[in-house]
Amino acid sequence: MTSKRALVAAIVAQISDEIDTMARLAKDAADAATHEENKPENDKDMRSTEASYLARGQAARVAELSAALAQLQAMELHDFAEGEAIGVSALVELQSKTGTSTCFVVPAGGGRKVRLTGERERALEVQTTTPTSPLGEALVGLAAGDEAEVETPQGVRTWMVLQVR
Repeated sequence: MTSKRALVAAIVAQISDEIDTMARLAKDAADAATHEENKPENDKDMRSTEASYLARGQAARVAELSAALAQLQAMELHDFAEGEAIGVSALVELQSKTGTSTCFVVPAGGGRKVRLTGERERALEVQTTTPTSPLGEALVGLAAGDEAEVETPQGVRTWMVLQVR
């Protein structure tokens, strides 16, 4: 069985890498905003202003990712009993018309794919979802055997909950 701790570690590593990258990009953009080559040549020259907007946006993304990282690291992992409703830290196996998939309900950092390979099991790709996402909102409170319907840009998608761990 896939370890939830391994999943959390993989997600934390992804977010940590993204924080490092975004922090470096924010610093580069801030340096560019104050670089002498970006000094305005006239009142229409917006190079330094645009670079400062970019730096501010990247710094905000670093703060957002740091908050998500803290929530993930503080998340309590729960082993769900048979028949228990889906909540945060549930590892959920779903069936749809297109096949089976596995999602991990996390408090933050949704929308990521994590690929794990266990010692005695095949590689497993897990999609993270949060309770505030459309899929997460539809899943929370359901149990194995229930169906979730989600309105997507392609129309309504239906998932059957096969297993909750």
